[in-house]
Amino acid sequence: MLEALEVVLNVAIAVFIAGVLFTAGLEVTFQQALEPMRNLGLVTRTLLANLVIVPLLVYGASILYPLERPFMIGVLLYGFSAGAPYTPKLVNVAGGDVPSSIAATMLLTVLTIALMPFVLPLLVPGSAIGIWEIAKPLLLQMFVPLLAGLLIRHTSESAATKLRRPANILVNLSALIFLVLALVLHWDELAATARTGAVAYAILLTIVAFAIGYLLGPGKMRGRVTLGLITTARNIGAAATVATANFRDDPRVLITVALCMFVVFALAFPVSKLFFSKRLSVG
Repeated sequence: MLEALEVVLNVAIAVFIAGVLFTAGLEVTFQQALEPMRNLGLVTRTLLANLVIVPLLVYGASILYPLERPFMIGVLLYGFSAGAPYTPKLVNVAGGDVPSSIAATMLLTVLTIALMPFVLPLLVPGSAIGIWEIAKPLLLQMFVPLLAGLLIRHTSESAATKLRRPANILVNLSALIFLVLALVLHWDELAATARTGAVAYAILLTIVAFAIGYLLGPGKMRGRVTLGLITTARNIGAAATVATANFRDDPRVLITVALCMFVVFALAFPVSKLFFSKRLSVG
């Protein structure tokens, strides 16, 4: 029975990861996704914040204040994964620049997929994980669904509109199954993770990542908040894909990744709704 539930859990994770990227692709055309990328200054700020400064700070913290290996791997995976599929929703809640957040999500997702196979062996010294072993699940579970959604939206807006609602329902259902089964099957590991410094890492990551994006953000408050939230929202899909594909023997890695995501959700969405939305709507 437990083995069957583990299979269901893994399927739910895969569906969630693929689903959030597929639905993101349904939201925009190729032109809408590429337009903000013509702003070289904005692209440079986005890449610097998400792919350079935040990962380096997380890596430096892991050296100065290391956790037990599986928990540290989970935090590193989460910190190095940029381009969260839920970023446009988070930015929308705050009243930020949604088109820019969509473009950033697409760009950062592709770059995370491209860079993770080369970064992971550096994060986990001594690992015998091949580049293709890392790249394959990322491509299949992330890039292919994202491209499929974009192609459908590009080919037929009506088809994308019809698919959006059932796709979102499937994503929400898979997320619920993922959460429930993770709690049921891995409660001991989750409790052990909560007692480590992983929660503190997740809270600090949320605050510091937003601060970095905000300081590098363009223009006035709206542009700064937008880049701050883009930088805050790390890519659960990429981190979970690598965790499930390469650290299946130790569920604490995936649970740490999930714990980081829950902390970001618990902090970022309420603050965006209760604090930033009011100020940006006035401005």
